[in-house]
Amino acid sequence: MINIPIISIFKNSLFRKIFTILFISISLVLLIFAMQAVNLQKNSLIDSLRLEAKSICDEVIFYNKENIVIDDQINILEQSYDYVQENSKILRLIIAKTNTDAIKIEQNKWSIIEEHQHSEKEYNQKLQKHDIIVNKEGKKVFYYEYPIQLSLIHKGWIYLSLSLKEYDTRLEAVNNQLLFLAMILFVVVILISYFIAKTFSKPIIKLNEASKQIAQGNLSLRVDIDSNDEIGKLAKTFNTMLNNLEYSKKELIKSHNELEYSVKLRTQELVDVNIQLQSKSIQLKELNENLEHKVEEAVKKQQDQEQILIQQSRSAAMGEMIGNIAHQWRQPLNILGLIIQNINFSYQINELSDEFMNNAVTKANTLTNNMSKTIDDFRNFFQPNKEKKSFLLNEIVKKSLILVESPFSYHNIKLIEKIEKTKNVYGFPNEFSQALINILNNAKDALVEHNIDDSTVIVSVFNDHKFGYVTIQDNAKGIKKNIISKIFDPYFTTKKDEKGTGIGLYMSKIIIEQNMQGKLNVKNSSNGVLFTIKIPLDKGYNIC
Repeated sequence: MINIPIISIFKNSLFRKIFTILFISISLVLLIFAMQAVNLQKNSLIDSLRLEAKSICDEVIFYNKENIVIDDQINILEQSYDYVQENSKILRLIIAKTNTDAIKIEQNKWSIIEEHQHSEKEYNQKLQKHDIIVNKEGKKVFYYEYPIQLSLIHKGWIYLSLSLKEYDTRLEAVNNQLLFLAMILFVVVILISYFIAKTFSKPIIKLNEASKQIAQGNLSLRVDIDSNDEIGKLAKTFNTMLNNLEYSKKELIKSHNELEYSVKLRTQELVDVNIQLQSKSIQLKELNENLEHKVEEAVKKQQDQEQILIQQSRSAAMGEMIGNIAHQWRQPLNILGLIIQNINFSYQINELSDEFMNNAVTKANTLTNNMSKTIDDFRNFFQPNKEKKSFLLNEIVKKSLILVESPFSYHNIKLIEKIEKTKNVYGFPNEFSQALINILNNAKDALVEHNIDDSTVIVSVFNDHKFGYVTIQDNAKGIKKNIISKIFDPYFTTKKDEKGTGIGLYMSKIIIEQNMQGKLNVKNSSNGVLFTIKIPLDKGYNIC
C-alpha cells in the first residue's frame, strides 16, 4: 500500500490547483455573506434608533397635546425641557408648529427660532424623514423628523437629534464579533479546502506514485482506494492487473524451483515420520510397562484410604458402643447386686432354702446370659463382612436399633419403629448396620445439642418392586441451608468442643453408595431432618 506524506501532497500541482480554486471560491462567498451581515446589522441598529426616536416624539406629543391645541408655548417649553434633561440621549429637540415660532431645546439650554416655519406642501414631502447626518457642530447624530397630528389635523413638526454613542458602541461590538468570526472562518476555509483538495487529488497521486514504483519492478504494490467512482474502478482494475502480473511472476519462479523443493520436502517428511514412529514406539512401550502398575497402585491407594477411613469410623463408633454396653449392663449389674444381697441376708437369718437359692441362681443366670448376648451383638457389629451376601433389610435395622436403644433411652429420646417385612437386599450387612448407626447417632447428638423437648426419632422400613427403603426422621430443627450440602464431606462436622470426627456420615455414604450401589439422601422436613436410604433388592431372592 502507498502512504503519501502531507509534504508530498502540498508539492503536487493538482492538489495546489484544487486547493486554490476552493479557497478563493469559498472565501468570496463568505466575504459576500459578511458584507450582507454588516449591512443587516447596521440597518437593524438604525431601525432601533428610528423606533426609539418615534417613541420619544410620541411621548412629547402625548405630554403636550393640550398645550399644542391651545398654543401654550410656555407650558410646551417647560414640559419638553424637563423631558430632554431627563433623557441624555436627546441632543436637540425642535418643536415647530405651523404658522408659529419653533422651540429648540438642547441639554441645559433652549431658544426660539422665529423663521422655522413649514407649509402643507413641505409636510407632504418630508413625512417621517430620518438619517445619520453631521450637524453644524461637525458631530454625527441621528436626525429624525416626525409630524404633529392631533385628531387627523396637522399641527407641525418635531425635529429630533439623538446621540450615536450607544449606536457606535453596539456597531463596534458587532464589527469585533464579525472580525473574530471571519478569523475562525478563514481557518475553517483553509481546512475545508485542504480536505476537499486532498480527497480529490490523493487517489490520482496514489495512482501516479504506484505507476512509478511498478515501473521500477515492485509488483507487490497495491493501491488502497475504496471509492465507488471512476477513480475507484480504475484503482481496482489497476490492482487486478498487478495481481495477474505478480501471479505470473510467482508461477514462473515456482516452476523453476518446484522439482528441487519437492525432493527436499519429501525427504524431510520421511525423516520426520521415522522420528515420530520411533518416539511413539518408545512411548507405547513405556506406557504398556507402566500402565498396569500405575492402575494397581492407584486402586490399592484408594482401597487403603477407604480402609483407613472405615477403621477411623469404626474406632469412633467403638467409643459409642462401649458407652452403650455400659448403659445396658448397669441395670443387670444392679439386679445381680440385689440378688447377692438377698442371698446373704437370707443366710444370716437362717432362711436360705433350696427353693430360694434355685430361684436366685435362675435369675442370675438369666441376667448373665443377657449380658453375654449383648457382648456377642456388639462383637458381631465390629466384625467386618469379607464378602457380600443377601440379607433382610428389616432384620438388620432391628438389630441396629437394639444397639442404640440404651443411649437413646438415657437421653429420653423416643424411638418410634415403623418396620415392615421386606425382601432381601445384597451387600455387607455389618457395614450397612454401621452406616445406619452413624446416622442414628448423628440424630441423637443433634437432639441432645438442641435440648429438644419430646425428642423423637422415627425409623421406617419398606420396599417396592425394585428397592428397599429406610428413612430416619428427627425433630431437631433441621440443618442450615448453607451447610446441608456439605454434611457428607469428609471431616466436616458441626459438633462443638471437637466431639465430632466428621467421617461418620461420609463413611455411611461410601458404604451405601459405593459398596452397595444404593443412594443416601438428606433434606430438611417440617421440624427436623429426613435421611432416606435406598438399596436395590437382591433379584436372586424373593423371600418376604
